[in-house]
Amino acid sequence: MGIGLNALSSQEHLADQRLQVTQTSASIASRLQQTINEKVLITEGIAAVFVAEPQLPRDLFSRIVSNLVGNVEEVINVAAAPDLVIEYVYPLEPNRPAIGLDLRDYPEFMVAVETALLEDSTVVDGPFDLVQGGHGFITRSPVLTPGDNGDASSIWGVVSLVMDASLLFSASHFTQFEESLAVSVETRSGEHLYGRPNLEGEHPVQASVQVAGIDWVVSVVPLDGWAVQAPNSARIWAAVAAFAVLAMVIMRAFDWVFAKSERAETQLLEAIEALDDGFALFDEDDRLIVCNNRYKRMYSASAQAMVPGTHFEEILRFGLANGQYEQALGREDEWLADRLELHRSPGQPMEQRLSDGRWIRVVERLTPSGHTVGFRVDITALKKALDKAEAASAAKSDFLNTISHELRTPLTVVMGYNAFLSDPEKLPSYQNLLSALDSGNTSDIKSRFDAHQSDLRRFSRQINLSGQQLLELINGILDLAAIEEGTLQLKCEELCLRPICETVAEQFRPMAKQKNLQIHLEGNARKVFADPLRIRQILFNLIGNAVKFTPEGHVTVRLGESDSSVWIDVEDTGNGLAEDEMNIIFERFGQLDTSQAREHGGIGLGLPISKELAELHNGTVEAHSVQGRGSVFRLQLPALSLVTDDAA
Repeated sequence: MGIGLNALSSQEHLADQRLQVTQTSASIASRLQQTINEKVLITEGIAAVFVAEPQLPRDLFSRIVSNLVGNVEEVINVAAAPDLVIEYVYPLEPNRPAIGLDLRDYPEFMVAVETALLEDSTVVDGPFDLVQGGHGFITRSPVLTPGDNGDASSIWGVVSLVMDASLLFSASHFTQFEESLAVSVETRSGEHLYGRPNLEGEHPVQASVQVAGIDWVVSVVPLDGWAVQAPNSARIWAAVAAFAVLAMVIMRAFDWVFAKSERAETQLLEAIEALDDGFALFDEDDRLIVCNNRYKRMYSASAQAMVPGTHFEEILRFGLANGQYEQALGREDEWLADRLELHRSPGQPMEQRLSDGRWIRVVERLTPSGHTVGFRVDITALKKALDKAEAASAAKSDFLNTISHELRTPLTVVMGYNAFLSDPEKLPSYQNLLSALDSGNTSDIKSRFDAHQSDLRRFSRQINLSGQQLLELINGILDLAAIEEGTLQLKCEELCLRPICETVAEQFRPMAKQKNLQIHLEGNARKVFADPLRIRQILFNLIGNAVKFTPEGHVTVRLGESDSSVWIDVEDTGNGLAEDEMNIIFERFGQLDTSQAREHGGIGLGLPISKELAELHNGTVEAHSVQGRGSVFRLQLPALSLVTDDAA
């Protein structure tokens, strides 16, 4: 009996050890997989930028990559290779020799590159010996640009991210377990990647890391080997020797085993609950075993159905009935069949859009015992960042198209008139003057000379006007650059706003007169503490826009004040703006019409710069408009007394 009890206790102790090590190995594999997933998402995010903007400027590439990996120590460099020739690299200086390298000249790299392009998915390759020393891994994300008129996508190239192997494993934060455990990471083929090698003979607990083409095995054993002798062996033999207390010893042993098992289960559930991502485990019959609260919060519409023992299909149907899956609306049966097929034969990660607007990355894997493990990662922030980058790229393209037209028009005028000035023989007035000189007729010579001078003055005026237009465009771009860099300096002084309004309004009266518009100036206001040049620039933009976009009626410039502020309203009787247009006018490079043939010129910088300048004065520029009834743009500044009190 004593031998049997001792053996039973040893088996229970060994089972307890293996359960604890199993929890740890699963945690190590999860952390490592999450760390690699983060690098895969970064690589795919950069690849998405190139899909939206194949001709991405190198400085913009460097800024985007710096924002994504600037503080990620394990990332050594990021490169982009259009047509498989490296043209972009970050950081640039230590990796400049890599520019111009053709990946096709390196067979060891091309296997992963071709796999990524063929499968249109990110692949992690390695390990490789790094030039910087040590070993590393490389992610390869394909960049496929959409074809024109529905044609098939074309291959732009690949984006690569190089990770230091040792730093990658350190970044996974599982080295804390190595004080008591021996850990080894190997490929499925047996290539050793990390930790103590040759653990096969020590009966290790293993967990899989499967992501982006990776198929690794994490093996874990206790640092000093498995304990084969139960710590309470002496007590068992003492209990056998003292038969009188045998029943008590047995009861205590069973109580101890039960408590340990219960504690182990609690620890496992706590570990699952501590995950940052959603986690769910289904048995071989596809019934829910366990899921954490993060998983339930992600799928709040179907959380009520997430009871252990519920089939995965039943949980999906509950979510469909509550409109949880946006991609399934209107095609629920077809979507359900596709989703179940992917769940039963999991492969590459997929993305889901939920009805509340969030994006979820779904990663599912089958365990050797037939269970299904699922991870859910909220990638909404990454999706929004990609959308924002795509929108910024589109705005930049529109801006470049607009500014090229706006710069080309006055340059064409300058070059055209300058051609006549550099070769006056082509001017009819010059030819007439030569004829008059040959004839010797004094009165005819004077009239022909005056005509020639009139041509020269007209050409000079046109060149001067075009030069002023070019200067205004360049000044606007320089002002925006200075505001973005924080180098724009204000030269503030006490100002009366009424004289500045009168001066700016007077500049636009000739233009208004040509359109039969009246410009009215009303009201007055106390002094403000501001930069007169910049206040004049704001009013020039507001009044200029009002005159430009008002076909008939009047423009009213109205001054007013309150206890804490001073304001100037510029009111027009133009066509007004729709609600969606109001969201565009203050965006940098935003225009209501980006075609080159639009009725009014401009590059869309006037109102954004005015808004920035007002905010530098601790003020605001706001707009109110009713379509068909005109608009009111208000410049509001702090009153001089308020500025003085704040300064004091």
